[in-house]
Amino acid sequence: MKQTYFALQQTGLFLLLGLLTLSGCNRELQPSDSTQTSGGRIRIRQTITEIVVASPDFTLLKAAVVKAGLAEALSTGNLTVFAPTDNAFRAAGFGDVNAINNADVNVLRRILLYHVIGTERFFEDRIPDRLTGFKTLQGEQVYATRRGGLSVNGVPVDRVDVEANNGVIHIISRVLLPPAGNTIEVAVANPNLTYLVAALQRVTQSGTNLIQVLGTGGPFTVFAPTNAAFQAAGFSTIESVRAADPNVLSRILRYHVVPGITFSTQLNDEKLMTVEGGGLTATRTPGMAIIQGIGNTSPAKVQAADIVTLNGVVHVIDQVLLPTGNSMTKSITNLVVENPNFSLLKAAVVRAGLADALSTGTLTVFAPTDDAFRAAGLTDVNAINNMDINVLRKILLYHVIGGESFFANALPENILGFKTLQGEQLQISKRQSITVNGVYVIQADIKASNGVVHVINKVLLPPAGNLVEVAVSNPNLSFLVAAVQRAGLVQTLGTGGPFTVFAPTNAAFQAAGFPSIQSIQAADPAVLAKILTYHVVSGRAFSTTLRSDDITTVQGGTLSVMVTPKSSVMVSGKSNSTAANVVIADLVTLNGIVHVIDRVLLP
Repeated sequence: MKQTYFALQQTGLFLLLGLLTLSGCNRELQPSDSTQTSGGRIRIRQTITEIVVASPDFTLLKAAVVKAGLAEALSTGNLTVFAPTDNAFRAAGFGDVNAINNADVNVLRRILLYHVIGTERFFEDRIPDRLTGFKTLQGEQVYATRRGGLSVNGVPVDRVDVEANNGVIHIISRVLLPPAGNTIEVAVANPNLTYLVAALQRVTQSGTNLIQVLGTGGPFTVFAPTNAAFQAAGFSTIESVRAADPNVLSRILRYHVVPGITFSTQLNDEKLMTVEGGGLTATRTPGMAIIQGIGNTSPAKVQAADIVTLNGVVHVIDQVLLPTGNSMTKSITNLVVENPNFSLLKAAVVRAGLADALSTGTLTVFAPTDDAFRAAGLTDVNAINNMDINVLRKILLYHVIGGESFFANALPENILGFKTLQGEQLQISKRQSITVNGVYVIQADIKASNGVVHVINKVLLPPAGNLVEVAVSNPNLSFLVAAVQRAGLVQTLGTGGPFTVFAPTNAAFQAAGFPSIQSIQAADPAVLAKILTYHVVSGRAFSTTLRSDDITTVQGGTLSVMVTPKSSVMVSGKSNSTAANVVIADLVTLNGIVHVIDRVLLP
């Protein structure tokens, strides 16, 4: 069964299901016809099951739901359903109801449950722009984004936000297949990728175990050349692949791997940096994505797109992609100089006199993009050249860990500090996504001759002092500083920790009944201490690691944290009628993190 399912995943020939065992449920569904529309959403006073039954576009989905015995499951709860149309089922090989009724009920059930997110309604405006995984009732994740229009696993949503009594339906024109295994397992199961598998096996002899990396690491996007592509590139037989120089093959294969998940709908005039270090250019033409390698005279066409695996996505292509030069022999400085996305980082490195320092030793570098520098106020080369050289040098060295190359697979799940060449620590975690000081790594594992580069979308600023010193230096927190002094907490927050502090602004204190600093200085110290310690949580909690949940404060009470789909953070105390918004997140201090909030939290 597993091998059959792999074949389905790779070829989309769902007709194979018709050869499997017939079993199932003959329950009749009764449609309801009470509907209404409101605003931009379609609201229908029916369950999801009833909507499927009533729509002429869902006759095959209805048959599949009945066959799989899921009518009741789709009538209750609070669900988000990506519903394939009849045309989607036909394109997948289910030409009629008979084909569905002849399918194996367990395989069919697994496929259908992969279209359902349980427990919550995700309308289009609740789906983030950033590609985000959502766990399905089948158990694995689907990946959705609304950038460029809502899509799921690279499939555009044709109609969004059909609201039912028990959830929301998004209509799609392709059946989604749950992952049949990791990237290696999916390749092994595809008879059209046997040359690629042989190349991966050969590469292990070079000391680079790409089979292990692509089997357990990631997530990765892999552009997988077909057997014919390898033959056209000069490998006439599998034996010629097995006899090839493993170091050359390693370089070529790594040039086909991009960190993260990129679906075909996102391949639109994109510059992709591979784990080999060289770039690919992706362009989308009507109905097709093409990929240009630096050393190729013509682009490769994506023949089979968006094959989802347990640790990424595979796009099958018709050419072997060829790099030029060798990033493995290029220093970190050279990689920065040659990458057009690092023009401002290049200027900063030159200005700070660090070009030689980044060319030697063994380093891990978190490299901010040009957009990151612009967001930090350094909009062009002139702005960088006008900076104080010592300040600039301190900032840049704070992005560098010396002495070791920390690739993604060596980074910790939980937050851990790593000492930088600037002297202070970076707090790094790879729970769900790799973050450094709460900043997402948008591209990991660019290997250089003297280390590894991870690309980030924000400039990291070294801590300006401890929690109290950072608050004292912020004029918008002067009421908080007065309260900390009055409550006798200066030493605790200055030398203890690490702590995460939710820091109310001056306006927040005024709204809470403290019209002036003098009113704080006259307040009961014990009452202030109770309120202030209710704003303090043990440990470091960056905004990107917070989840919608209750957290315990050092005061002993709990705060309710809410993270919106757009990653905004709100926090509420037990006695607050309205939640506080985090207006400035992730201020790093020597002994913790500060999140500035717009309300005082009340225990």
